[in-house]
Amino acid sequence: MDHVCVVYNARSGAQLDRDRLARLFERRGVKAQLRAFDPDSLTADVRELLATGPDALLVAGGDGSVRAVAERMLGSEVPLGIVPGGTMNVLARDLGVPNDLDEAVDALLSASVAWIDVATVNDQIFLCSSMLALMPHIGRLRERARSSARGRLGLLRNGLRILRRYPRMRLTIVVDGQEHPAHTRAAVVSCNPLAAGPAPLPGRDRLDAGTLAVYVTHDRTRWDLLTVAARLFDGSWQRDARIRVYEGTSVRIRTSSLRYLSVMSDGEIAQLGVPLRYEIRPRALAVLAP
Repeated sequence: MDHVCVVYNARSGAQLDRDRLARLFERRGVKAQLRAFDPDSLTADVRELLATGPDALLVAGGDGSVRAVAERMLGSEVPLGIVPGGTMNVLARDLGVPNDLDEAVDALLSASVAWIDVATVNDQIFLCSSMLALMPHIGRLRERARSSARGRLGLLRNGLRILRRYPRMRLTIVVDGQEHPAHTRAAVVSCNPLAAGPAPLPGRDRLDAGTLAVYVTHDRTRWDLLTVAARLFDGSWQRDARIRVYEGTSVRIRTSSLRYLSVMSDGEIAQLGVPLRYEIRPRALAVLAP
């Protein structure tokens, strides 16, 4: 590659400053146009960068930054590349991008182009997963812990408090027209099925299978959910009968008790109207896949 554009989110990590990123590409003889991530001007920024005719548009940041840029690149032939800079870096990991900054840049500059699926919930895209019930509340705690001196200890204590108090939700999950009642504290919709493997989040073997996968815990007690979490971390979660799995191309999630639900998609939390409407767009996004 001779010319790339880079949208970087310096808030995602200390290593993602403009000068360091510029030097990384200069040393490799690659012309790089850098633009700081700004939600207010992102649409115009991506449009302007794509108009320069780059070989690729790279995002240096976390899953939320990647999702925001990807939404504005749908329909473009220019591939999206990811320089991991967030907490989870789920899509970067599934694409095989190294975590080390230098190694990631080397891998992306020699990567091939692949087309991957994009999922939507109420017409908002996500590339990895969409979580509801207890999960967005844990996500809020994680964000507070990142900026708090109490850190992980405070996160654990508050997480256990929420787990003790959070009620199970009565949901109706409709997958390709078939209804599945659920009484649960945690549900996840994944853009393509998760593979067997340990936490923090199992990866996906394929990103272009054209399938949504729904994972729902059927936990009768708060200890059930703790046990499921433990099995998630040791990689044996797929053998746990308390986790129900449904797959299809269209998912609707209803509840009679609420008009809105907190939904965390690729780490970003939003209040969305019920029913939640999930769809998948096969091979809708071009990406760099080392």
